[in-house]
Amino acid sequence: MNAPQRLAIDGLELRVHAASLKGEALAAFAQHAAAAARDQRVLAQLAQCGDATLWLKGDHLPGKARWRHTFGGLFGRATPREREHRRLEWLRARLFRTPRPRASAAIRSRGVLRYHVLALEPLGAHEALGQAWPRASEAERCAWIDELANESARLHSLHFVHRNLFLRNLLVDRERQPDSGDPRRLIFIDPWRGGAPLPLRGCSYDLACLMFDAAGLWSSEHQRRFFARYAEERTRQAQPVELRELLARADERRRALVRRARGPQPEWNWRSLVD
Repeated sequence: MNAPQRLAIDGLELRVHAASLKGEALAAFAQHAAAAARDQRVLAQLAQCGDATLWLKGDHLPGKARWRHTFGGLFGRATPREREHRRLEWLRARLFRTPRPRASAAIRSRGVLRYHVLALEPLGAHEALGQAWPRASEAERCAWIDELANESARLHSLHFVHRNLFLRNLLVDRERQPDSGDPRRLIFIDPWRGGAPLPLRGCSYDLACLMFDAAGLWSSEHQRRFFARYAEERTRQAQPVELRELLARADERRRALVRRARGPQPEWNWRSLVD
């Protein structure tokens, strides 16, 4: 991202990143963000900012989170919404399908971080993959599985881990086929936790997040198809994996997610996928 702009509105200090938002649209975005910060409102809505229609996503930072991010900011640490802005730009530069970020802001009062907000270009008609799955045809399901396997393998081959790869964060584009000829239909969202692999948060963690949801939704044939395609694409990207070892690690990560979840979760028999 470009260097931030510093703005002051009604006693609030705004640090705004807005490479593609300027003039009246930028001023209106800053006013929307400041008003939400004053009222401590959670933003998840469309807003008209000058001549730009934006999807605003923002929330206040209460309690320990406020102080953690306040002190982190002294050492250059970005807020979650600012990190999401950066991650989306990184992914789009590598031709992954994501919403287009237009601006982000961190808002402080007397040096204390109070609020953070992200402005996105609105998406067309879409729905979460988990919601679309039950009504989809078998041809659609296989196409989505193949695309997700290819794109997640490409992501991991670039040494990027999403770390929030649940079905709710994968959208199915319901618009008509784009004129560009790009046949992809899946859109990655909410990658603010993403980045380089960590010891317990590598590509196996992404697969664990995915199978946390998909284990109860995808048939064993669909799961087998996904992992076979994933392994093939990793090899094609010159980043091959030993699938049995990878799935064993993913199972450990998934079990940890299940332990933290509320309510029962389906079992995942990963061994049947590689036997």
